[in-house]
Amino acid sequence: MRREHILLIWIGGLVLAVLLYLIGPDRFFDALWDITDTIDVFTREWVAELGIRSYAVVRALAIAIYLVFAVLAILASQRGHRGMWALVVVTAACMVLIWRPFGIYPAPLSRWLTALILVLIGAVVMTRRLIAPSTPMRGPVPPYPPGRA
Repeated sequence: MRREHILLIWIGGLVLAVLLYLIGPDRFFDALWDITDTIDVFTREWVAELGIRSYAVVRALAIAIYLVFAVLAILASQRGHRGMWALVVVTAACMVLIWRPFGIYPAPLSRWLTALILVLIGAVVMTRRLIAPSTPMRGPVPPYPPGRA
């Protein structure tokens, strides 16, 4: 064992002895429980506050990224990439996840988070389609409907 580790053990023991002397050996465990309870209450209140704020942040991000995705999908479809069906499918999926028919209770955070992940993936895919070099078509455009010359 290294000397630094042994020194740290001795320092920890001396600090514990000072704490026991200041608090009192009979009240030491009560003081530890009080400190633990204070930390627990602070942590729970902090997490609850973060939960309230994170709900608003996730909702705002989901709506903003959806609009980005919609614009990118329209631009991609105008440039000849597949984008309109992605827009339809992602819009329908977001409506299923988020929309409430009577608006009594808002959608839970997990649904908003799922919608955020969905539109984020869609926006990244549309961005990659727009950035990728366009591939030239091979040969002439096939006749439509098939069989017509």
